[in-house]
Amino acid sequence: MATKIDNVELIKKIDCHGMLAELEQFPKQLQEAHQLGAGLKLAAAYKKVNKILICGMGGSAIVGDLLQGYLKLESELPVIVNRDSHLPAFVDRQTLVFVVTYSGNTKETLHNFQSALAKKAKIIAVTSGGKMCQAAILNKIPYIKVKADGLPRASIGLLFFPVLNILQDLGLIADKKKDIRETLRVINRLGRQWGGNSGIRQNRAKILALSLLGKIPVLYGATSLMDGISRRWKGMINENTKMFAAYNTFPEIAHNEIECWQSLGNLRKHFKVIVLQDRMAYPEDKKRLILGTHLIEKYIGKTETAAPVGTSALARLFSMIYLGDLISVYLAFLYATDPSLMPNIDYIKKHL
Repeated sequence: MATKIDNVELIKKIDCHGMLAELEQFPKQLQEAHQLGAGLKLAAAYKKVNKILICGMGGSAIVGDLLQGYLKLESELPVIVNRDSHLPAFVDRQTLVFVVTYSGNTKETLHNFQSALAKKAKIIAVTSGGKMCQAAILNKIPYIKVKADGLPRASIGLLFFPVLNILQDLGLIADKKKDIRETLRVINRLGRQWGGNSGIRQNRAKILALSLLGKIPVLYGATSLMDGISRRWKGMINENTKMFAAYNTFPEIAHNEIECWQSLGNLRKHFKVIVLQDRMAYPEDKKRLILGTHLIEKYIGKTETAAPVGTSALARLFSMIYLGDLISVYLAFLYATDPSLMPNIDYIKKHL
């Protein structure tokens, strides 16, 4: 099985729509995306907000989860994610609402846009076109239009950086230019280390994918920064590998879910835990993680770990995004599954 994900010709036969090639362009995507949204002309009223709401679904909504964890220890304003057709009741004139939909046609997000308009919120759209772009133009709402030649879930950089840069320009968060430069360097290096031409012996993404073969992945984040990441990994495994996965975060796990592992019985052999580490965890939380991992291994055997690369939180964030995305695709190849196809999701969209 190990040679299967090193076999370039075999991968080409499975990966009919080129998902791996798209992910291998991730460093280039970030180079193109890292200035998106910078310098967007906004009315002065956009600075007079007291909360930030990010609306989206699936691969667009994950932008909110990632920013929520990333900005938790910095932003003086709450960052809230909305995955629903309904807008929260608290939305008002002092709410900065990002409506994020790569396709521009996500029905739930379009509903959010119309509701935010009615509430006179400060709205910014991030999209590649579609009905969202038309609605923004019609209602004279600021928007960022990103290129539309990829899959939404493989376009995270295009959706993330416009929101980050706008928050910087509004003075709601600190300047991130230094962190962005480090992130670009780190991802460029990791592209060479984890890409398809890198053999399994030195390729962490392939090693972890192989460890998940025949297992139900359980992804445990070590900090709030890793919470959005573990959710991202779950979503990518769901969409690309077509496999169930679960996620949660320490220290919360130590207060409830840790009790579940002892009662699995014969089911325990079907699970594999990967701990998404972060050196910025509080000392007590690091100890909880060590103790929790020890207990889990007592019941189901060896766990795996994934560690971020980089100094800044932004570099660590994107290194883990990239690792999880590649794991999901390599795991799909091990199951001889084309990661690009999503027949069940397409079925539901078609019949709405």
